[in-house]
Order: sequence, then C-alpha cells, then structure tokens
Amino acid sequence: MRMSACDTPPRAAMRLRMFFVVSFAWAYHETPRYEHHDPVTSELLLCDQCPPGTAVERHCTSDSVTVCSPCPERRFAEQWHWGESCQHCTPVCKERQFVKRECNATHNRLCECVPGYHLSVEFCVPHSVCPPGYGVSALGTSDSDTVCEKCPRGFFSRVASASGPCVPHRNCSQLGMKTRNPGTATQDTVCDREPTIDCTRKHTDCHADITLCEEAMFQFLLSPPLASVDLLLESLPGRKVDKKSVEPLKKKCSPEQQALYLLRLWREQNKDQGKLYSIIQGLNHCERKVSRCAGLKNVTLEDLLVLMDSLPGEKVSEEAVRALALSCPTHRHVAQLLHLWKSQNTGRDLAKALNHSVRQLRSRNAPKTLLRAIKRISRVITASTHRPYEKILTGALRDASCFKTKPYND
Repeated sequence: MRMSACDTPPRAAMRLRMFFVVSFAWAYHETPRYEHHDPVTSELLLCDQCPPGTAVERHCTSDSVTVCSPCPERRFAEQWHWGESCQHCTPVCKERQFVKRECNATHNRLCECVPGYHLSVEFCVPHSVCPPGYGVSALGTSDSDTVCEKCPRGFFSRVASASGPCVPHRNCSQLGMKTRNPGTATQDTVCDREPTIDCTRKHTDCHADITLCEEAMFQFLLSPPLASVDLLLESLPGRKVDKKSVEPLKKKCSPEQQALYLLRLWREQNKDQGKLYSIIQGLNHCERKVSRCAGLKNVTLEDLLVLMDSLPGEKVSEEAVRALALSCPTHRHVAQLLHLWKSQNTGRDLAKALNHSVRQLRSRNAPKTLLRAIKRISRVITASTHRPYEKILTGALRDASCFKTKPYND
C-alpha cells in the first residue's frame, strides 16, 4: 500500500521523537534495547527488551512498543532479554544436594551441596581433611574445599580434621612449670607437673614469653579482690583444676598471684572449649600486636629508666632495670619492663597505667619512638583484651553450659 505525501511529515516527526527517547534512555542507562528490523518496512528499530520474569510476545514496530508476557510455570528469565521464550527450570537437584531456593519467574532452582561437601566438576564431593601437623586456614563451603596450612612454629594439630586450626603449644614457663618435651607440629609441649613459680618479686630474669594482654584480662576478673582462691577454683566451669596444683603456692604467693596462676591452668585445660577458644584467639592476636609494638631495637638504659619513672604505683628498682637490660635482647626490653612493673603492681589496671605513662612521657619530651610505642601498646591492650571480652568471659563463668568441646578435638 502506497503512502500519500501528507503522511510523510507525521512519520518523520515520530521518528525524531523516538530518536530523542532512545538517546535519553541510553544516556541514563534505563530500559536496555535491542536492534530489530520492522518486518513490514524493513526499518532498523531499537526495541525495549523485556524485564526479568517475562519474554517477548510481540516485537516493537515503527508505531508500537515491545509487548512482553510473563514466563509460564517452571520457566524463568533472570536478565533483561529479547528472546521470545523463557528458560526451563532445572528439574531436580543432583545427589548430595538440596534445594536452597525453588524456581520462580526470575530465578532458576538453586541447588547446594549438603554440609560437609562442595561442588567439584558438577558433583558434590567431601571436604578435604587436614592431616596431623596441618590446620584449617579456611573452612570448606558448598562451593570451595577446605584450605589446609602447615602448623607454624609454636603451633600443633594432633588429629586429622576438616574444621580444626592449628592450636598454640602449651607454655610451660607461663604455667610456672619446666618443659619436659618441646612441642612439635603434631604434639603439644609436655610440662613437668611440679610448679616452679617464683612469687618473690625479685625475679628479673628475661622471660621468653611476656603475657601483658593476659595479665590485663585476668586482672579484670580479680577486681575487686577475691575473698578466696578456693571459691574461684570451685566456680570456674569446664574441666576443673586439680587443687594439688595450687596448694604449693599458698605458702609463698599472694592471693592475687595464686588466682592468676589458677586462671592460667584453667585456660590451658579448657582451651578446646568453644566459648573460651574465641577469647584465647583474641588474646593471642593481642599478644602478637603488643610484641610488634614493643619491639624497639634502639632502646637505651636511660629510655627504660624514663619509662619506669612514668608508670604509677610501686617502681621497679634501677638495679632490676639494669639487670634486664643486660640479660634481654634490645627488642624485648620494653615488654620485659612492663612485665616487671605488673608483677609488682598486681592490683593495678595495666591499660590505665599505660595511659598515665603516655601523659607523663609527653610532658617530659621523651623520645618519639618510645612515646609512640607506649601509645600503641596502650591502644592494643585497651581495644583487644578485657574491654570487648569482659561480658563474654563473665557470662561464661556464670554459665557452665557455654562450654562445649570444639569438634576438632573430638
């Protein structure tokens, strides 16, 4: 059918309007479009695509827009498209899979491997088990396998497991015992049972393991002072500490020192308990940070004396400071001095003492490296130890049901 000349201007005007509409839509990333030839005029048009959940029922023409219709039952369309039909839903899930989400108009049926399995080449296979000497660095998921790592120095894994990480070796010196057999990648450290704690406050030997975060954490539990260490012994949940382990300390140690030793023994005996395990991990992370912050290599004896003088409470003697400067490597001087101060000020809050020290050092124009290190240690201990874990640990002490053995030690 031929068009009259009077039809040309309206057609041209309509095309012009379509051009501006299409340009505006593309500029603002609105409805996506596709190219389509009008079957009558052979004109190349830009038609609107159909949204998810629908398919093209009728393509656009020079004077009409695309018509879309909903996907029928058991079919879907996830994306904008210009197809005339929707995709078929996956009929069933495969072996060892369950339906995580049923098929609907916009999504296919979603299948997922059951717990303990992951997808590999279209099949669900069991998660890998890390052998003894290796720990889990990333748990397996429905899409990925277990990631194992070799236990680093100071850690071990005794059993094969798909969920257990490497755990720290027992610290015999921290428990007041001597090391009988050092730990390996597959075995924990073996300690002598007889405690050798020195509670005389004259101990200035260089400790290999300073536990400032742990001391700050347990100090929270000891404030206000305990009426009886025996009462604490009975109230601790989980595996009980043998009373014989604490009896030798009662004659030569203060109640605070007895309680600190008891809490360390309790922590060691219950480190596989789920609730306590998260706290231990937090403390270990805190200790690593403190070790990095305190590891100054150019600390002088004068710096140590200035630091000691800036701390409140009972002072560590100059002779003891000189002794540690001679017996310890330089990078451990600051941590060792803080440990000595804490042993002589068992009732004081370490975090508050460090804040006091920062103010004093700043007013005395102390070396910037020393001031910066104490500020960082103060922040780490305040943020990473007893503050966020107070409620967790207090709740655990009050509720023995919180303590459940972690699977990797079963």
